[in-house]
Amino acid sequence: MTEGNESASFALLDDCDSTALARSSRLYSGFVRERVCTDPARLDEVDAAVAQDLRDGLHAVVVGDYEFGRNLQRAQPGHAPLRFLLYARCERLSRDEVDAWLAQQDGGGTPSIAGVAHVGKSVSRDAFDAAIAAVHDALRAGDSYQVNYTYRLNFDVFGTPLALYRRLRARQPVRYGALIALPDGPWVVSCSPELFVEKHGDVLRARPMKGTAPRLADARDDAAAAAFLANDPKNRAENVMIVDLLRNDVSRIARTGTVRVPALFSVEPYASVWQMTSTVEAGWRDGTTFAQMLRALFPCGSITGAPKYKTMQLIDAIESTPRGLYTGAIGWLDAAKQGADSGAPGDRLAGCGDFCLSVAIRTLTLDAAGEGAHGEGAAGADAEARQPVTAIDGRRRGTMGVGAGIVLDSVAADEYAECELKARFLTDADPGFQLFETTAATRADGIRHLGRHLARLQRSADAFGFRFDADALRREIDARCAALDGDGAYRMKLALAKDGAIEIIAAPLKSLPAGPVGVLLASAHGFAPTRASDALLLHKTTRRAEYDRAWQAAEALGGFDMLFVNERGEVTEGGRSNLFVKLDGQWVTPPLESGVLPGVMRGVLLDDRAFGATERVVTRDDLARAEALLLTNALRGALDAVLK
Repeated sequence: MTEGNESASFALLDDCDSTALARSSRLYSGFVRERVCTDPARLDEVDAAVAQDLRDGLHAVVVGDYEFGRNLQRAQPGHAPLRFLLYARCERLSRDEVDAWLAQQDGGGTPSIAGVAHVGKSVSRDAFDAAIAAVHDALRAGDSYQVNYTYRLNFDVFGTPLALYRRLRARQPVRYGALIALPDGPWVVSCSPELFVEKHGDVLRARPMKGTAPRLADARDDAAAAAFLANDPKNRAENVMIVDLLRNDVSRIARTGTVRVPALFSVEPYASVWQMTSTVEAGWRDGTTFAQMLRALFPCGSITGAPKYKTMQLIDAIESTPRGLYTGAIGWLDAAKQGADSGAPGDRLAGCGDFCLSVAIRTLTLDAAGEGAHGEGAAGADAEARQPVTAIDGRRRGTMGVGAGIVLDSVAADEYAECELKARFLTDADPGFQLFETTAATRADGIRHLGRHLARLQRSADAFGFRFDADALRREIDARCAALDGDGAYRMKLALAKDGAIEIIAAPLKSLPAGPVGVLLASAHGFAPTRASDALLLHKTTRRAEYDRAWQAAEALGGFDMLFVNERGEVTEGGRSNLFVKLDGQWVTPPLESGVLPGVMRGVLLDDRAFGATERVVTRDDLARAEALLLTNALRGALDAVLK
């Protein structure tokens, strides 16, 4: 058991259908303690302790890893946790109240910039195909009828977990959302559309989700996709297999003769997919405990396959990484009503109060800030030939699982496409910024160093999942340059949106006064240090309000730019320029690891052997003793500078 202080943890369980008349979203605060079970043999003991906590007035949030459920079914100990987070307060909120609370925590207004970068898969395409072949072998051998095969996406996270949740929530409103700050520092960000199981009074309900089709832009095509899913024999067959499995599991804790299926093959719309669900209901058997319910049902059959026990053995053998919380469970558990307080048949024998658990799909687990390890996950086992800019240690890392139900007639390519489709709710989410390039252009020569600009834009697009057609942009640039008036130089800005939309803006380039330009220290003028681990500093994005404010302040003081320092006191870059410093006859420039944009002109000079520049950490003392300074950017080239 872990005790904690009230500020260490909170949990928001977020229902998009919550109203002012029926507040079904829950905000838990005032963290008191955590009870963790890793040994199934101790589940009844932990359940009893939690039940006492609930009777004492605390409120419980449940977070259970898939592997705990697997161990539970095998009755074997392990390390995977089932966590009960106990809080002093639980506030019921409407959707509007959740909106307001999230906005307040995020500084008000639209969601802050947040998203993921360097998304990599835990399996290569060849490994995926080999896994599906292994599943087919098991199906042909009669070991299973259906196997839910999954893999992991690993990524860097930028922005706060709360802002990331706001952006994902806006993209995919669901009934079983969750934002949980765990007491030991990690976070859970979940946009699950799938109910695992809930109990209200004496009614037990499960709603397995099995069957997927893409959403389409054209309304008629979209409706046709939904109709196809509703009537597709393959998806229906997969769905009914899981319904039968759930009926069998539910019957183990249901009153005799009460199991029924009130809804079969329902199709529900989400942001990027249609999903097929069915509903299983039963009467709750009096005296049944929460622990007994978990033994009967957890993990949910929709994310294992059928038969459950044997299929989980196949999953262990075929999947290359643990699932963790993915396909586990998230939800709440209330106290059982006692004696005169009980008005519901399901509470009469004090076995269990009401509860609601989701299946933890569309669910991100985020490391505590600064604990992320930079390694295979940064580029993934299936890394592209175009490598991203070198990642920096200390960034928050995240993981999300995706998967597909495999039957004998499943085609590996189709299942791979389905997994990518399911991941789109994360990978297609708008982070709240654009990528851009600013450079000089003329009608005669076009853009200087265009290849370098396009390569940098491509690297950033790959890192953040922006759609980008470099050839189309090159053609558009050629056309715009050919249409420029006169022979003078122009300032040309190329902006790329998440969906691939390009905007090109050109304006005549104003000349600078003759002589060296002035540069100031941002820290001397009230600007806060940058963070070397900030992922966005390695990319040219429209999230640059502080940088713009700094160079504009420099202009107002008669200078050209201000130089920032990071949290370690290292000089990094200007608001609109990179820095070169001449020390002891040698040109040096701050390294990317200090939190520096890989500028185009910076790259040109580093590649110039005659110039002979190298990367090294630059301090404020270095600036004071420098023999010369250069500021560089693609628009102005290399400018002699003096420290003011």
